[in-house]
Amino acid sequence: MFGAFSKTCRVLLAVLLIAVMSPFFFAQEPSSSDSSLSEALRRGDYAAALQISDQLLRNNPKSPQLWTVRGAVLAQAGQRNQALLAYQHALTFAPDYLPALEGTAELHYREQSNEAIPLLRRILALQPSNATAHAMLGALEAREKQCGPAVKDFAAASTLVDAQPDALMAFGVCLAHLERDAEAAAEFQKLLALRPASQTVRYDLALEQWRSSAQMDPIATLQPLLDAQPPDASALRLAAAIHESRNETPKAVELLRESILADPTDEASYLDFATLAFTHGSYAVGVDIVTAGLTRIPKSPGLYMARGVLYAQSGDFDNAMDDFERAHELDPAHSMTASAEGIALSQRHDQKAALEDFRRQVREHPSDPLGYYLLAEALTWAPAEGDQRESGSEAESIAMAGKATELDPHLVQAWDLLASEYLNVGQMQLAIKASRTALSIDGKDQQALYTLILAMRKTGSRAELEKLVQNLTALRREEDVENNRTKRYGRLVEVP
Repeated sequence: MFGAFSKTCRVLLAVLLIAVMSPFFFAQEPSSSDSSLSEALRRGDYAAALQISDQLLRNNPKSPQLWTVRGAVLAQAGQRNQALLAYQHALTFAPDYLPALEGTAELHYREQSNEAIPLLRRILALQPSNATAHAMLGALEAREKQCGPAVKDFAAASTLVDAQPDALMAFGVCLAHLERDAEAAAEFQKLLALRPASQTVRYDLALEQWRSSAQMDPIATLQPLLDAQPPDASALRLAAAIHESRNETPKAVELLRESILADPTDEASYLDFATLAFTHGSYAVGVDIVTAGLTRIPKSPGLYMARGVLYAQSGDFDNAMDDFERAHELDPAHSMTASAEGIALSQRHDQKAALEDFRRQVREHPSDPLGYYLLAEALTWAPAEGDQRESGSEAESIAMAGKATELDPHLVQAWDLLASEYLNVGQMQLAIKASRTALSIDGKDQQALYTLILAMRKTGSRAELEKLVQNLTALRREEDVENNRTKRYGRLVEVP
């Protein structure tokens, strides 16, 4: 990202070349060695420049300018570690020497290292209008999802950002995450001018135009994607959402059918159709479409859950329960909802490291309920997709989730997890108790209600179960109404 900003070393060499030629560089008239260094830098003869700079440093070992020249030359020669050492020497003698700060920040930035962040902030403290530093800092902040600071830095570097596609993408995505949709649409419009063939940019622009109710028609923006052969399934789904928001339901249905034909293995198209069917009371049609989806994606817990809700709403209680149980079999840990925080922190790509990290946190903070909960959740993951969980993980997960509820009796996520784990090991009464506790804290907790339904299927009365299923479908309907179009249909590309 920001390849055009990677000119700092060349700029440094030019600036330092002028400095080498100045009598103030050594506080004396330049010698023949100084002139030779200038000439070597002009020719791009870095080997000669290094040799001459070594000679000059023997006479001036504390010169930040000379150490910075050496660092810039080493950086251009590809000797990163030696360049960093040279810059560090310069900063030892002059901690606020701007060329050395810029050179060090540039090297860390090339590696996309967060070590560049404090250096860039020091540069901006010395030179608040430094557009390059603002742009580089904005890129790193955006990557870390620090969108508030990132948009300020991008705005301060607008003259640079406007010509950089990667910068515009990061700027637009961050503005969208901050729900500054009209501004995001403006940045994506600039980006589309730079990348007119990009499907991603066109999609994101249309999405932000829709969200912001911009004067430009998002359907017109999407049209090239809709007219493509084959058409883009995600664009068809977004267009369907736009038409549905305009009360043009027949057109939305037509587009969703096209999206399914365009990509029959795209789970999202079936789920969007199920949502549309649920919203308009067309339960049988929704069941048919989702059933067709399950022939293509037979192990989708989301599709089983969606079909179960449609069955329940249409009064087919037995089929609804069968689908709920199948969804649970396919995804026992997170069938209904998931803790985004826990999933992100659990680092499924390296579960052993994550577990050790969470265990360390519990040891270091034995009174922190969140630490116990995150450890309990991490224990629910299998080591790899399709593998079985490690032996004893259920018991440890139950113990950790139980400890979290002891420390914080109102931590509803821990009660949800505890109920789910009790269900997995067949302790139905304990699962029922934990689910009811979670519902007493949050009466709209769909995960707790779902676990309660599964636990009570073999122990509760049919009348009570039917009432619980009705409550679940009512909550799903309420969620569909409350969810704005940003949450339901937004799929902005994340910052790389």
